[in-house]
Amino acid sequence: QLSLGRDVAFKVLRSEYARDKDYVERFRREARAAAKLNHPNIVQVYDVGSVDSVFYIAQELIDGGNLRERLEEHGAIGSEEAIEMLVGVASALELAAESGITHRDIKPENIMRSSRGAVKVADFGLARIQTDMSMTQTSLTQAGLTLGTPRYMSPEQVQGHAVDARSDLYSLGVTMYHLLAGRPPFEADDPLALALMQLQETPQPLDRARRTRATCSAWPPHSSRVRLSTVKLTVFSPSCSMSLPGSFSRDCTTHLHL
Repeated sequence: QLSLGRDVAFKVLRSEYARDKDYVERFRREARAAAKLNHPNIVQVYDVGSVDSVFYIAQELIDGGNLRERLEEHGAIGSEEAIEMLVGVASALELAAESGITHRDIKPENIMRSSRGAVKVADFGLARIQTDMSMTQTSLTQAGLTLGTPRYMSPEQVQGHAVDARSDLYSLGVTMYHLLAGRPPFEADDPLALALMQLQETPQPLDRARRTRATCSAWPPHSSRVRLSTVKLTVFSPSCSMSLPGSFSRDCTTHLHL
């Protein structure tokens, strides 16, 4: 960004989508949603625009990688790193919820770790601005299960129902389970079958799931606290007040620091 003399990352809408007004609106909505959020654990959006029908977002450049890459290169993470992830992402989701924004696609690929260790939530491309009535729930879900990643989505999101910030916390729980166990809590070929498993089945206990992965180290001291927090999130209960980002973030801050 020459005008400010800083390096930025550009996110560009693919040309085949630039001709679709719905995709263009989603792209712009991402920028509006993320630009409202100023938080150390959220990738900052600086500018949005278009040049010769090429739509772009200029955002904070993160010197590091995402957690999917971390999983593929190093396997499951330890409890201390998991605590940093939980506290950072929960704090980011708390601010988003206070602004009436639901991320809708929390997953390892959308959580960054900078070279200095900062945790950053990226890609509000599916964000639903709850005060923005220009987009109905029907139009938001008309593209079906392309709006989100079924493996990490809450059952009501997979089924196309209305979601709020509690759905993001559920997705965070599934993400943390994957990071700690080395595999997600539920796996199925069909997204709706996956949603049914989430509603009717209980994930394998984290300690047992971790032991079945040869690349996973033993649980270190204090790991029971982060395991308990992860289990709380992956128990599907959208009506539970504990599932509100603010209360969960405060609980993390109070109980998870070593």
